[in-house]
Amino acid sequence: MTEVTLPSPCEITMTRAFDAPVSLVWRAFTEPSLVSRWLLGPDGWTMPICEIDLRVGGKWRYGWRAEDGSHSFEMHGSYESLEPPTRIVHTEHFEDNPPAVVTTTFSEVDGVTTMTQTMRLVSQEVRDAVVATGMADGAGTSFDRLAKLLPSLA
Repeated sequence: MTEVTLPSPCEITMTRAFDAPVSLVWRAFTEPSLVSRWLLGPDGWTMPICEIDLRVGGKWRYGWRAEDGSHSFEMHGSYESLEPPTRIVHTEHFEDNPPAVVTTTFSEVDGVTTMTQTMRLVSQEVRDAVVATGMADGAGTSFDRLAKLLPSLA
């Protein structure tokens, strides 16, 4: 289960444990062929765009489409810091919103990897607007999907 907290007026943190080694969880977060299989949000969406240039200064771009073709959206950013396989810091631009900085850490204990992802936004108002979109539910569904995918990758 994904735990969502609001540690400060400008932050959203999501934490999830995966029954898999850190090296495998890192791959699932950084390889386009894997990301596009699980980072889909609610059921009924596909990810036809998944571009990752995994290097400091490299860009990423994700695009989703409703299976019925009625809706689509994209987000993009760049990598600020990479410490394989334990830490990723990237910017995130979504529509006309101010960019966020997202820090994702991975720590493994006894074969279980805990992922902690903190999104730092420009204000409490922007943070609250992001929370109101239901993004935490979509992320939770995606992380559930990842938890089911990881055993097949081992």
